[in-house]
Amino acid sequence: MSLLKIKMGAWLAPICLLASSFAVADTKMVLNYDGFFDRIEKLDEPEFTSVKLAFYLKQLSDGQVCPIKNVTLKTKLKEKPVYFYDTGEVVLPYDKQLDLDKAKVIIDKDTLEECGLDMRLESTELFQSEVSTSRITKLTSQFDGALESLAGMMAFLTPDVVGVTFLAAPADELKVVNSKVGQCKSNRCTITIKEIEQVDTVLFNLAPVKALPYITK
Repeated sequence: MSLLKIKMGAWLAPICLLASSFAVADTKMVLNYDGFFDRIEKLDEPEFTSVKLAFYLKQLSDGQVCPIKNVTLKTKLKEKPVYFYDTGEVVLPYDKQLDLDKAKVIIDKDTLEECGLDMRLESTELFQSEVSTSRITKLTSQFDGALESLAGMMAFLTPDVVGVTFLAAPADELKVVNSKVGQCKSNRCTITIKEIEQVDTVLFNLAPVKALPYITK
């Protein structure tokens, strides 16, 4: 995976970032765990407690969720199941021993479609319908720092995170109801730091389920 592509490529543009994918046209994908561990490790710091690097299995043809039958982590001596969601998210653990044991991530797909494992930064916190602007500022700062950490020596090429995009469930419509800040469409509302300088809180019509970094092109 290219860290530069994590920075510059847009997935669900421009609210989050895309990484190039490992992909095969078979029903089974076998990936090295160490590449994922190295990236997860970069965010295992106190300053990144509100954000995480999430991994999603997507069909390369249309970007839709790639259906999954099963995911396991396997070493020479043992294997363990890996939890996954219907959204295609694969929840990989942060485990130094698995890295040392050269573990493999084995994904059994429920399709012959070519799929890839994408990654994006997203929030780890739970939200209420009312979100303080100080919390939005904190999330923006953590997303920005996380991107720079992942970029390493290429951090100078990283665009600034200028705000946060809040997401509701796919079937819901998200709106800001207490002010004119933000740009909302369908199940998402994007709020920039500049917009909230004179606002203490942002009130949504329902509680967002997660937040993603917002980067202007």
